[in-house]
Amino acid sequence: MRRNAWIAAVLMLFGVIAAACAPPPPPPGPVSQLPVGTGHPIASRQVTFTDTSRSTPALDAFPGSDSRSIPTTIWYPTDKNNGPYPLVVFAPGYGVGPSFYQALLTQIAGAGYVVASPTYPILSGQPAGPDDIVDWGEKFPDTWYVTTKMLDLSASADPDLGGLIDPQRIAVAGHSDGAAIAFGDGYEPFRNDPRVRAVISYAADFTGDLYQPNGRPLLHFLSDNDVYNPYPQAIGWDRANLVPPKYTVSLFGATHEGPYTDPADPHFGLVVRVTLDFLNSELKGHPELMLFAGLDVAANPSLGAME
Repeated sequence: MRRNAWIAAVLMLFGVIAAACAPPPPPPGPVSQLPVGTGHPIASRQVTFTDTSRSTPALDAFPGSDSRSIPTTIWYPTDKNNGPYPLVVFAPGYGVGPSFYQALLTQIAGAGYVVASPTYPILSGQPAGPDDIVDWGEKFPDTWYVTTKMLDLSASADPDLGGLIDPQRIAVAGHSDGAAIAFGDGYEPFRNDPRVRAVISYAADFTGDLYQPNGRPLLHFLSDNDVYNPYPQAIGWDRANLVPPKYTVSLFGATHEGPYTDPADPHFGLVVRVTLDFLNSELKGHPELMLFAGLDVAANPSLGAME
């Protein structure tokens, strides 16, 4: 589910140079409080954003294109009078699209967030692939582009999304390869988006990734039975490298996908609650909720631990 080790080694070397050349974006300032709570009525919408300034490479039978087509699923609260709402851009993992995460993403939208999840060219398997090496570097501009187009929709007279997004309250999240995209969007030199206030990464090992702390909080979930990201290596990297504000949640007896996609998984409810506490803390101005998140995890020691 991740790129080859030799590519990671090259990226690490590049990161040493890049971090020295690119100053980090300034940390985000405080935000005023917004109401928190679940139960917002939501709807979904499919849009396709087309970036004509960048190309899609040839792969297998696909001849390539001089543009990039990015189908995007949007879940959003329909009670517009209670908006505008924060925006969460969610990056899917290898070979899957937004629908794979519908159970999680609808929970986030129902808590008062606009959620936009792109189907990435090549990585998601369209119009060719899937492949997480070819075209990998373009996933970060793809994420920036979707963020920009979502803000454009909010700034327009769109009947559903016009005026619905607060551009000062943006988070990026993702699972597996998408978690690496979210991490890069938050912390990697020349890949980070200064509009992003907070990052959530589900089931990723950042060993070999570029990392430039910049005051943006990170919530990182790890599964100790993850067949793609060895837990000892992943948690060791977090402990050795991450700089506060950061929260690492280890899920015990958990797999790579179940805690983030399957409501029947025993970890799923805890993942949703901690995710919402984090988003409400960072995007809705309620930092006290991370204390409750820690207590929630501590009250379920068979499921996980937070540090």
